[in-house]
Amino acid sequence: MLTKALLIITLFAGPLAAQADAPLQTLLDQTLTAARDEAHLPAVAALIHIDGKIAAEAALGVRALGRSESVTTADRWHIGSDTKAFTSTMIARLVEQQVMRFDDTLAASFPAFAEAMNPAYRGVTIIQLLSHTAGLPPLTDDKDLPQFMAVIASARDVKAQRAAIAHAYLTMPPASTAGEFEYSNLGYIIAGAIAEARTGKPWEDLIREQIFGPLGIRNAGFGLPGTPDTFDQPRGHREIEDKLKPLDPADPQSDNPPALGPAGTINIALRDWMLFAQDQLDGAHGHGKLLKAETYRMLQSPVTENYALGWGAKLEPDGTPLLLTHTGSNGYWLADIRIMPKHDIVILLAVNAGNEAASEAARDIR
Repeated sequence: MLTKALLIITLFAGPLAAQADAPLQTLLDQTLTAARDEAHLPAVAALIHIDGKIAAEAALGVRALGRSESVTTADRWHIGSDTKAFTSTMIARLVEQQVMRFDDTLAASFPAFAEAMNPAYRGVTIIQLLSHTAGLPPLTDDKDLPQFMAVIASARDVKAQRAAIAHAYLTMPPASTAGEFEYSNLGYIIAGAIAEARTGKPWEDLIREQIFGPLGIRNAGFGLPGTPDTFDQPRGHREIEDKLKPLDPADPQSDNPPALGPAGTINIALRDWMLFAQDQLDGAHGHGKLLKAETYRMLQSPVTENYALGWGAKLEPDGTPLLLTHTGSNGYWLADIRIMPKHDIVILLAVNAGNEAASEAARDIR
Protein backbone atom coordinates (compact mmCIF):
# COMPACT_ATOMS: atom_id res chain seq x y z
CA MET A 1 0.00 0.00 0.00
CA LEU A 2 2.79 2.41 0.91
CA THR A 3 4.71 1.55 -2.26
CA LYS A 4 1.73 2.31 -4.49
CA ALA A 5 1.21 5.66 -2.81
CA LEU A 6 4.80 6.65 -3.48
CA LEU A 7 4.05 6.40 -7.20
CA ILE A 8 1.62 9.30 -6.77
CA ILE A 9 4.46 11.48 -5.55
CA THR A 10 6.26 10.90 -8.84
CA LEU A 11 3.15 11.80 -10.81
CA PHE A 12 2.38 15.05 -9.02
CA ALA A 13 5.67 16.31 -7.60
CA GLY A 14 6.76 18.31 -10.64
CA PRO A 15 7.20 22.09 -10.34
CA LEU A 16 4.07 22.82 -12.41
CA ALA A 17 1.81 20.35 -10.58
CA ALA A 18 -0.03 22.95 -8.51
CA GLN A 19 -0.81 25.04 -11.60
CA ALA A 20 -1.90 22.12 -13.81
CA ASP A 21 -5.52 22.25 -12.64
CA ALA A 22 -7.25 21.65 -15.96
CA PRO A 23 -5.11 18.71 -17.12
CA LEU A 24 -5.24 17.19 -13.64
CA GLN A 25 -9.03 17.56 -13.53
CA THR A 26 -9.29 15.81 -16.89
CA LEU A 27 -6.99 13.05 -15.70
CA LEU A 28 -9.02 12.61 -12.51
CA ASP A 29 -12.34 12.50 -14.38
CA GLN A 30 -11.02 9.94 -16.84
CA THR A 31 -9.44 7.81 -14.12
CA LEU A 32 -12.55 7.71 -11.95
CA THR A 33 -14.82 7.00 -14.90
CA ALA A 34 -12.67 4.12 -16.12
CA ALA A 35 -12.36 2.61 -12.64
CA ARG A 36 -16.08 2.93 -11.91
CA ASP A 37 -17.10 1.43 -15.23
CA GLU A 38 -14.67 -1.47 -15.01
CA ALA A 39 -15.64 -2.37 -11.44
CA HIS A 40 -19.38 -1.65 -11.93
CA LEU A 41 -19.43 0.63 -8.89
CA PRO A 42 -22.37 2.84 -7.94
CA ALA A 43 -20.23 5.93 -7.37
CA VAL A 44 -16.73 7.14 -6.66
CA ALA A 45 -15.42 10.51 -5.51
CA ALA A 46 -11.95 11.99 -5.11
CA LEU A 47 -10.25 15.23 -4.23
CA ILE A 48 -6.65 16.27 -4.88
CA HIS A 49 -5.22 19.14 -2.84
CA ILE A 50 -1.86 20.67 -3.78
CA ASP A 51 -0.08 23.58 -2.10
CA GLY A 52 -3.12 24.44 0.02
CA LYS A 53 -5.58 24.53 -2.88
CA ILE A 54 -8.04 22.13 -4.48
CA ALA A 55 -6.36 21.11 -7.73
CA ALA A 56 -9.06 18.65 -8.84
CA GLU A 57 -12.20 17.06 -7.46
CA ALA A 58 -14.93 14.85 -8.87
CA ALA A 59 -17.92 12.77 -7.81
CA LEU A 60 -19.21 10.37 -10.45
CA GLY A 61 -22.10 7.94 -10.38
CA VAL A 62 -25.34 7.49 -8.46
CA ARG A 63 -26.16 7.54 -4.76
CA ALA A 64 -27.86 4.17 -5.04
CA LEU A 65 -27.92 1.61 -7.82
CA GLY A 66 -31.32 1.53 -9.47
CA ARG A 67 -31.90 5.22 -8.70
CA SER A 68 -31.26 8.33 -10.76
CA GLU A 69 -29.92 10.64 -8.03
CA SER A 70 -26.32 11.52 -8.86
CA VAL A 71 -23.63 11.95 -6.25
CA THR A 72 -22.21 15.44 -5.76
CA THR A 73 -18.95 16.82 -4.44
CA ALA A 74 -20.86 17.96 -1.31
CA ASP A 75 -22.13 14.48 -0.44
CA ARG A 76 -21.01 12.67 2.71
CA TRP A 77 -19.10 9.39 2.63
CA HIS A 78 -18.64 6.81 5.37
CA ILE A 79 -14.88 6.72 5.98
CA GLY A 80 -14.68 3.68 8.28
CA SER A 81 -11.30 3.24 9.95
CA ASP A 82 -10.04 6.57 8.64
CA THR A 83 -11.95 7.74 11.73
CA LYS A 84 -9.01 6.49 13.83
CA ALA A 85 -6.88 9.54 13.01
CA PHE A 86 -9.71 11.77 14.29
CA THR A 87 -9.86 9.78 17.53
CA SER A 88 -6.11 9.84 18.14
CA THR A 89 -6.02 13.59 17.44
CA MET A 90 -8.93 14.19 19.82
CA ILE A 91 -7.11 12.27 22.54
CA ALA A 92 -3.95 14.24 21.81
CA ARG A 93 -5.94 17.42 22.41
CA LEU A 94 -7.09 16.06 25.79
CA VAL A 95 -3.47 15.20 26.59
CA GLU A 96 -2.41 18.78 25.88
CA GLN A 97 -5.31 19.95 28.05
CA GLN A 98 -3.93 17.68 30.83
CA VAL A 99 -7.15 15.66 30.98
CA MET A 100 -5.20 12.46 30.28
CA ARG A 101 -1.68 11.32 29.37
CA PHE A 102 -0.37 9.13 26.58
CA ASP A 103 1.46 6.97 29.12
CA ASP A 104 -1.60 6.44 31.35
CA THR A 105 -1.97 2.71 31.97
CA LEU A 106 -5.17 0.73 31.66
CA ALA A 107 -5.05 -0.05 35.38
CA ALA A 108 -4.92 3.67 36.19
CA SER A 109 -7.57 4.46 33.59
CA PHE A 110 -10.05 1.90 34.94
CA PRO A 111 -9.39 1.78 38.72
CA ALA A 112 -12.84 0.31 39.43
CA PHE A 113 -11.87 -3.03 37.89
CA ALA A 114 -8.07 -2.85 37.83
CA GLU A 115 -7.79 -5.89 40.10
CA ALA A 116 -10.16 -7.93 37.92
CA MET A 117 -8.27 -6.88 34.78
CA ASN A 118 -6.09 -9.50 33.14
CA PRO A 119 -2.56 -8.79 34.47
CA ALA A 120 -1.21 -8.61 30.91
CA TYR A 121 -3.30 -5.49 30.28
CA ARG A 122 -2.68 -3.55 33.49
CA GLY A 123 0.50 -1.86 32.31
CA VAL A 124 -0.66 -1.27 28.73
CA THR A 125 -0.71 2.44 27.83
CA ILE A 126 -2.94 4.66 25.74
CA ILE A 127 -0.17 4.92 23.15
CA GLN A 128 -0.29 1.14 22.81
CA LEU A 129 -4.06 1.25 22.32
CA LEU A 130 -3.66 3.83 19.54
CA SER A 131 -0.77 2.03 17.83
CA HIS A 132 -2.38 -1.45 17.82
CA THR A 133 0.27 -2.84 20.15
CA ALA A 134 -1.92 -3.50 23.22
CA GLY A 135 -2.44 -7.24 22.63
CA LEU A 136 -6.18 -6.88 22.07
CA PRO A 137 -8.30 -9.00 19.68
CA PRO A 138 -8.83 -7.37 16.27
CA LEU A 139 -12.65 -7.19 16.09
CA THR A 140 -12.36 -6.91 12.33
CA ASP A 141 -14.34 -9.97 11.26
CA ASP A 142 -18.04 -10.88 11.35
CA LYS A 143 -17.19 -13.91 13.49
CA ASP A 144 -16.17 -11.50 16.28
CA LEU A 145 -19.52 -9.71 16.32
CA PRO A 146 -21.74 -12.14 18.31
CA GLN A 147 -19.56 -11.84 21.42
CA PHE A 148 -19.29 -8.06 20.92
CA MET A 149 -23.05 -7.68 20.57
CA ALA A 150 -23.62 -9.79 23.68
CA VAL A 151 -21.34 -7.46 25.66
CA ILE A 152 -23.20 -4.29 24.69
CA ALA A 153 -26.72 -5.77 24.75
CA SER A 154 -27.68 -4.66 28.27
CA ALA A 155 -25.91 -1.26 28.35
CA ARG A 156 -28.26 1.72 28.54
CA ASP A 157 -26.51 4.00 26.00
CA VAL A 158 -23.51 4.07 23.69
CA LYS A 159 -21.19 5.53 26.33
CA ALA A 160 -22.14 2.74 28.75
CA GLN A 161 -21.63 0.23 25.93
CA ARG A 162 -18.04 1.34 25.45
CA ALA A 163 -17.39 1.10 29.19
CA ALA A 164 -18.84 -2.43 29.14
CA ILE A 165 -16.58 -3.33 26.22
CA ALA A 166 -13.51 -2.17 28.14
CA HIS A 167 -14.50 -4.19 31.21
CA ALA A 168 -15.36 -7.34 29.27
CA TYR A 169 -12.35 -7.54 26.96
CA LEU A 170 -9.74 -6.34 29.44
CA THR A 171 -10.68 -9.12 31.85
CA MET A 172 -10.16 -11.74 29.12
CA PRO A 173 -6.77 -13.19 28.10
CA PRO A 174 -4.92 -11.09 25.49
CA ALA A 175 -4.94 -12.15 21.86
CA SER A 176 -1.27 -11.26 21.29
CA THR A 177 1.75 -10.02 23.20
CA ALA A 178 1.72 -6.37 24.22
CA GLY A 179 4.23 -4.47 22.10
CA GLU A 180 3.57 -6.54 18.99
CA PHE A 181 1.52 -5.00 16.17
CA GLU A 182 -1.96 -6.50 15.83
CA TYR A 183 -4.52 -4.25 14.19
CA SER A 184 -7.44 -3.87 16.61
CA ASN A 185 -10.65 -1.89 16.50
CA LEU A 186 -11.04 -2.72 20.19
CA GLY A 187 -7.99 -0.64 21.06
CA TYR A 188 -9.64 2.48 19.69
CA ILE A 189 -12.99 1.73 21.31
CA ILE A 190 -11.27 1.35 24.68
CA ALA A 191 -9.21 4.52 24.13
CA GLY A 192 -12.50 6.31 23.41
CA ALA A 193 -13.99 4.84 26.58
CA ILE A 194 -11.09 6.25 28.60
CA ALA A 195 -11.66 9.71 27.11
CA GLU A 196 -15.35 9.40 27.93
CA ALA A 197 -14.60 8.38 31.52
CA ARG A 198 -12.21 11.32 32.00
CA THR A 199 -14.54 13.94 30.51
CA GLY A 200 -18.02 12.52 31.17
CA LYS A 201 -18.85 13.19 27.51
CA PRO A 202 -19.60 10.71 24.70
CA TRP A 203 -16.90 10.26 22.07
CA GLU A 204 -19.20 11.83 19.46
CA ASP A 205 -19.44 15.06 21.49
CA LEU A 206 -15.69 15.08 22.04
CA ILE A 207 -15.05 14.80 18.30
CA ARG A 208 -17.44 17.68 17.66
CA GLU A 209 -15.86 19.84 20.36
CA GLN A 210 -12.21 18.99 19.86
CA ILE A 211 -11.99 18.43 16.08
CA PHE A 212 -15.04 19.46 14.05
CA GLY A 213 -15.62 22.79 15.81
CA PRO A 214 -12.05 24.15 15.84
CA LEU A 215 -11.50 23.17 12.19
CA GLY A 216 -14.86 24.46 10.92
CA ILE A 217 -16.03 21.00 9.85
CA ARG A 218 -19.81 21.21 9.38
CA ASN A 219 -20.77 18.65 6.74
CA ALA A 220 -20.06 15.54 8.83
CA GLY A 221 -21.70 13.15 11.26
CA PHE A 222 -21.62 9.62 12.66
CA GLY A 223 -22.90 6.35 11.29
CA LEU A 224 -24.54 6.24 7.89
CA PRO A 225 -25.19 9.48 6.01
CA GLY A 226 -28.65 10.30 4.76
CA THR A 227 -32.16 9.63 5.96
CA PRO A 228 -34.45 6.65 5.35
CA ASP A 229 -36.97 6.80 2.49
CA THR A 230 -34.93 9.50 0.74
CA PHE A 231 -31.82 9.48 -1.40
CA ASP A 232 -30.33 12.73 -0.14
CA GLN A 233 -26.91 11.13 0.41
CA PRO A 234 -25.00 8.17 -1.02
CA ARG A 235 -25.90 4.74 0.32
CA GLY A 236 -23.57 1.87 1.03
CA HIS A 237 -23.91 -1.28 -1.04
CA ARG A 238 -23.76 -4.94 -0.04
CA GLU A 239 -22.67 -7.60 -2.53
CA ILE A 240 -25.31 -10.34 -2.85
CA GLU A 241 -24.81 -13.09 -5.42
CA ASP A 242 -22.19 -11.00 -7.25
CA LYS A 243 -24.50 -7.99 -7.45
CA LEU A 244 -24.43 -4.81 -5.40
CA LYS A 245 -27.59 -3.87 -3.52
CA PRO A 246 -28.12 -0.43 -1.90
CA LEU A 247 -28.63 -0.46 1.87
CA ASP A 248 -31.24 1.37 3.91
CA PRO A 249 -29.61 3.74 6.45
CA ALA A 250 -32.37 2.78 8.92
CA ASP A 251 -31.29 -0.86 8.90
CA PRO A 252 -28.87 -1.58 11.79
CA GLN A 253 -27.22 -4.25 9.64
CA SER A 254 -26.10 -1.56 7.20
CA ASP A 255 -23.28 -0.36 9.47
CA ASN A 256 -21.20 -1.37 12.45
CA PRO A 257 -22.80 -0.77 15.88
CA PRO A 258 -22.45 2.85 17.12
CA ALA A 259 -20.33 1.56 20.04
CA LEU A 260 -17.55 1.01 17.50
CA GLY A 261 -17.50 4.78 16.88
CA PRO A 262 -13.90 5.66 17.89
CA ALA A 263 -12.63 2.95 15.55
CA GLY A 264 -14.69 3.84 12.50
CA THR A 265 -18.09 5.52 12.14
CA ILE A 266 -17.50 9.08 10.88
CA ASN A 267 -19.24 10.19 7.68
CA ILE A 268 -18.00 13.37 6.05
CA ALA A 269 -17.90 15.38 2.83
CA LEU A 270 -14.55 15.41 1.06
CA ARG A 271 -13.96 19.15 1.46
CA ASP A 272 -14.62 18.91 5.19
CA TRP A 273 -12.36 15.87 5.45
CA MET A 274 -9.75 17.99 3.70
CA LEU A 275 -9.88 20.51 6.54
CA PHE A 276 -8.70 17.74 8.86
CA ALA A 277 -6.12 16.45 6.38
CA GLN A 278 -4.73 19.95 5.82
CA ASP A 279 -4.32 20.43 9.55
CA GLN A 280 -2.38 17.16 9.75
CA LEU A 281 -0.20 18.28 6.85
CA ASP A 282 0.35 21.66 8.50
CA GLY A 283 1.15 19.86 11.72
CA ALA A 284 3.83 17.85 9.93
CA HIS A 285 5.37 21.21 9.01
CA GLY A 286 5.16 22.36 12.63
CA HIS A 287 2.27 24.83 12.43
CA GLY A 288 -1.04 22.95 12.70
CA LYS A 289 -4.05 24.53 14.36
CA LEU A 290 -5.10 21.77 16.75
CA LEU A 291 -1.87 20.68 18.44
CA LYS A 292 1.68 21.60 19.32
CA ALA A 293 4.37 20.62 16.82
CA GLU A 294 5.80 17.95 19.12
CA THR A 295 2.37 16.38 19.56
CA TYR A 296 1.83 16.10 15.81
CA ARG A 297 5.26 14.48 15.61
CA MET A 298 4.18 11.87 18.16
CA LEU A 299 0.91 11.18 16.30
CA GLN A 300 2.68 10.82 12.97
CA SER A 301 5.76 8.80 13.96
CA PRO A 302 5.55 5.00 13.61
CA VAL A 303 5.51 3.00 16.80
CA THR A 304 6.00 -0.29 14.98
CA GLU A 305 5.49 -1.74 11.49
CA ASN A 306 4.94 1.66 9.83
CA TYR A 307 1.90 2.39 12.04
CA ALA A 308 1.82 5.57 14.09
CA LEU A 309 -1.25 6.74 16.07
CA GLY A 310 -4.15 6.48 13.64
CA TRP A 311 -1.85 6.66 10.60
CA GLY A 312 0.16 4.37 8.44
CA ALA A 313 3.38 6.38 8.24
CA LYS A 314 6.63 6.45 6.31
CA LEU A 315 9.26 8.94 7.45
CA GLU A 316 12.00 10.95 5.78
CA PRO A 317 15.55 10.34 7.07
CA ASP A 318 15.19 13.44 9.28
CA GLY A 319 12.08 11.98 10.94
CA THR A 320 9.50 14.17 9.19
CA PRO A 321 6.60 12.35 7.47
CA LEU A 322 7.04 11.41 3.84
CA LEU A 323 3.61 9.75 3.74
CA LEU A 324 0.62 9.52 6.08
CA THR A 325 -2.09 7.14 4.95
CA HIS A 326 -5.08 5.08 5.99
CA THR A 327 -7.83 3.05 4.35
CA GLY A 328 -11.25 2.51 5.91
CA SER A 329 -14.25 0.31 5.17
CA ASN A 330 -17.23 -1.13 7.02
CA GLY A 331 -17.67 -3.64 4.20
CA TYR A 332 -20.19 -1.48 2.31
CA TRP A 333 -18.12 1.68 1.77
CA LEU A 334 -14.44 2.34 1.14
CA ALA A 335 -12.36 5.45 1.80
CA ASP A 336 -8.67 6.25 1.46
CA ILE A 337 -6.49 9.18 2.51
CA ARG A 338 -2.92 9.97 1.40
CA ILE A 339 -0.99 12.94 2.82
CA MET A 340 2.46 13.77 1.39
CA PRO A 341 3.83 16.67 3.46
CA LYS A 342 7.10 17.11 1.54
CA HIS A 343 5.13 17.88 -1.62
CA ASP A 344 2.10 19.51 0.08
CA ILE A 345 -0.23 16.99 -1.55
CA VAL A 346 -3.37 15.37 -0.14
CA ILE A 347 -5.48 12.82 -2.02
CA LEU A 348 -8.87 11.68 -0.73
CA LEU A 349 -10.89 8.86 -2.27
CA ALA A 350 -14.34 7.46 -1.43
CA VAL A 351 -16.57 4.72 -2.87
CA ASN A 352 -20.09 3.75 -1.76
CA ALA A 353 -19.25 0.05 -2.01
CA GLY A 354 -16.77 -2.06 -0.08
CA ASN A 355 -16.48 -5.29 -2.06
CA GLU A 356 -13.29 -6.63 -3.60
CA ALA A 357 -14.04 -4.86 -6.88
CA ALA A 358 -14.17 -1.56 -5.00
CA SER A 359 -10.84 -2.32 -3.35
CA GLU A 360 -9.28 -3.17 -6.70
CA ALA A 361 -10.70 0.02 -8.23
CA ALA A 362 -9.22 2.07 -5.39
CA ARG A 363 -5.83 0.48 -6.01
CA ASP A 364 -6.10 1.26 -9.72
CA ILE A 365 -7.04 4.89 -9.00
CA ARG A 366 -4.12 5.30 -6.60
